[in-house]
Amino acid sequence: MTRQYFFHTLITVLLLLSFAYSGSLRVIAVGDIMLGSDYPVNMLPPGGGSGLFVNVGDTLRSADLTLGNLEGVFLEGGLCAKKPVKGKVYAFRTPPSFAQHLMDAGFDFLNLANNHMNDFGSSGIESTMQTLDACGIAYGGPAGRIGEFLVNGKKVVIVCYATSPGADLVFDMEEAQARVAGLARQNHIVIVSFHAGGEGLNFLHTRDTLEYFLDQPRGNVVRFARAVVDSGADLVWGHGPHVPRALEIYRDRLIAYSLGNFCTWGFNLADERGYAPVLDVVLDSTGAFMYGKVISVLQRPGQPLVLDTLHSAAGLIRRLSAEDFPGSAPLVMEDGTILRTETGTAITPE
Repeated sequence: MTRQYFFHTLITVLLLLSFAYSGSLRVIAVGDIMLGSDYPVNMLPPGGGSGLFVNVGDTLRSADLTLGNLEGVFLEGGLCAKKPVKGKVYAFRTPPSFAQHLMDAGFDFLNLANNHMNDFGSSGIESTMQTLDACGIAYGGPAGRIGEFLVNGKKVVIVCYATSPGADLVFDMEEAQARVAGLARQNHIVIVSFHAGGEGLNFLHTRDTLEYFLDQPRGNVVRFARAVVDSGADLVWGHGPHVPRALEIYRDRLIAYSLGNFCTWGFNLADERGYAPVLDVVLDSTGAFMYGKVISVLQRPGQPLVLDTLHSAAGLIRRLSAEDFPGSAPLVMEDGTILRTETGTAITPE
């Protein structure tokens, strides 16, 4: 317990003072975001969505880069390209005014490459891009679109993959590797986002196999994530299963196989689907994982996001990481602190 307390104190201080490490990059990443939908019926939060991030905004704004996955489109009107079926097929349309809340909360980049990017066809995609441009939030996901940043003199690029039409696909592994390798030659840090894997409680565990959901292939996320790291990716950020999944350290790079839901107003808040982990990590100047923390947050029906003092999401990710990647999981402490390990021994920053 004394050792755990020492690590907790040390890493907490270092996270707050990460700027002291020359060339380091602090990244916060979260899972799925859907701030309420007015289609097919009005399920928007009260007050125009203000206050959704009131308890977590300071955390989200504290990193060099803050990333999230946007489910659905920012659009007024339009024609839905799907036929919604409760429990199986959803379409999400959020008023463009709600994008201001993401800007105010500190989001720098949003992934659009997912199975809801096309909910309202090309008009929905175009309106979403225009809305985010107006807010100054970068995005990636429509095929070929990447995020580019200059942070502390370092060129950082974010490239996005999914299993849906209109996106760069996780199935095209050779193309993904070639693209990541090219970006790695031109930039200091490469972050790869993927929206893939099965959905729901049956997919808490991460397996090195091709996954399916509703008879549709959802990729082999282990093979994909390791392949892009082999090609030069420095951080791999997964989402899509609507539940948190394991963390792995592969070739000194951190892979988050799913960060689950983050702010999905009115949908999927029961059990682990209500866990809303915030992944807070520091990479060194070469992109290698240094240390980090899983900050546990909860979604509760009809309420803003709330910090979870019981560390539920961290506890789940800790267990899944140890079970699914016993030889390559990072050391996740009870409070969510993440440390690199070597043959079971914690490695702390010098």
